[in-house]
Amino acid sequence: MKKQTIVLILIFILALGFRLYFAFQIPALDHEAYFNLRQIAEISKTGQPIFQDPLSYGGRTVVFTPFFQYLLALFNLIMPLALTLKLIPNILASSIVIINYLIAKKMTKDINASLFCAFISAFIPIYISETFNSASIYSLVIPLTFLSIYFLMDINKKRFISYFLITAILLVILHPSSFLLIVGLLAYLLMTKLEYLKQERAEIEAIMFLTFFSIWINFILYKKAFLSHGPFLIWQNIPPEIISFYFAHTNIIEAVIKIGLIPIILGAYIIYRYVFREKNKEIYTLIGLALACFFLLWPRLLQPGIAFMFLGIILTILFAQGYKLFFDYLKKTRIASYKNLFILLFVIIFIISSIIPSIYFTNQKIEQAPTQNDINALLWLKTNTNKEDMVVASLKEGYMITAIAERKNLMDSDFLLIPNSAQRFQDLRTIYSSNYKTEAIPLLNKYNVKYILLSDSAKSEFSIETLRYVDEECFKLVFDNQTKIYESLCKIEEI
Repeated sequence: MKKQTIVLILIFILALGFRLYFAFQIPALDHEAYFNLRQIAEISKTGQPIFQDPLSYGGRTVVFTPFFQYLLALFNLIMPLALTLKLIPNILASSIVIINYLIAKKMTKDINASLFCAFISAFIPIYISETFNSASIYSLVIPLTFLSIYFLMDINKKRFISYFLITAILLVILHPSSFLLIVGLLAYLLMTKLEYLKQERAEIEAIMFLTFFSIWINFILYKKAFLSHGPFLIWQNIPPEIISFYFAHTNIIEAVIKIGLIPIILGAYIIYRYVFREKNKEIYTLIGLALACFFLLWPRLLQPGIAFMFLGIILTILFAQGYKLFFDYLKKTRIASYKNLFILLFVIIFIISSIIPSIYFTNQKIEQAPTQNDINALLWLKTNTNKEDMVVASLKEGYMITAIAERKNLMDSDFLLIPNSAQRFQDLRTIYSSNYKTEAIPLLNKYNVKYILLSDSAKSEFSIETLRYVDEECFKLVFDNQTKIYESLCKIEEI
């Protein structure tokens, strides 16, 4: 086995070990992971996902493609579900180390630069924090995206056309975020055309086929949602009151912290160099994807967290080219003998700007994860309430209500095909933040809410410490272990 292969395997093990160390520090998953948990459990039990959900929003149609859930369900046949959701997504996410190495090696023909790129890829703060404990679909979407780009770089080889189309089609079926790759590839074709670079017929045909296939398949899969929401489907029917949270404005300081200083500096330099001074088709594929992130982020068509994950990996790969150019230039100077000192300086800056933020953000996610008290409260609901009872909880706890308590929720974070989602969210906020029971009880009656979950998550989301309108006449405290559950007893008749 070659030395670089051994080093690459060690980097992959390091990346996976770092992720699993933090993932297994907490028994629960991130709140959003419980959608996948419930779907995988249902697939393992019946062979089919839940498209007609009787619990979410009290009953609704769920629109999604279950490829990722089926994949995890296969692993669930040989290992417990909790272990599957902790282990497999982290293995998939860690594979970006190997994929980035292959792309960097193809682009730079430099083993050292490629290995350093792989090492940095293991510690992209935003990528780790968003995927290490959430069973996130992006743990597969992102590696597939960059694997498609790697195959595109060698599309003049006949077998790579098939590899590219297979991975890209899987990506289109997997998740709507595949449109980011489509926009990036179209930007790549435009850049190569403007620079008068030779465009292979195979790559033009493959990209155009993929573009029309993506439009067609997404229209079929999301036709009902498109007819219901029209162009606002792009914003996923998110209530205006919280859309600013999903698409929060960003700045360069936030980008540096979440991506890392070294990838941003050298990656940005490479983008400048090859846009304005030199030409390179392989680098244009990555620049095209970066431009797609910027173009879609500006009009709030792409959530910043997702954009930062893609940009972090793009800039990390471009770093490899910057690293190679830097040390090639260094060889021509009088300070060439200080090469090892510069490498040490890179490592120190990398530790400060990437590894330390990675640890910080993962610890922050651990603090925000559901507590054992939350889990115990939900298990109490499962065993002590009726199956038809509705439970109101914070927005991000909605999936936990349906997955763990197996009860109806008032809301969760999937807004597609939900009529009047803005009004429902306003009612949810009023239930938690109102000072008066005469305001809260009619809303509880309106949605037939039987129980109210008051957790640290709800307190944080609605900036409260307690339900101010609760009294012994209309509300009964039925569970109290830091996380509280109140039973709603009163009705206010409409006049």
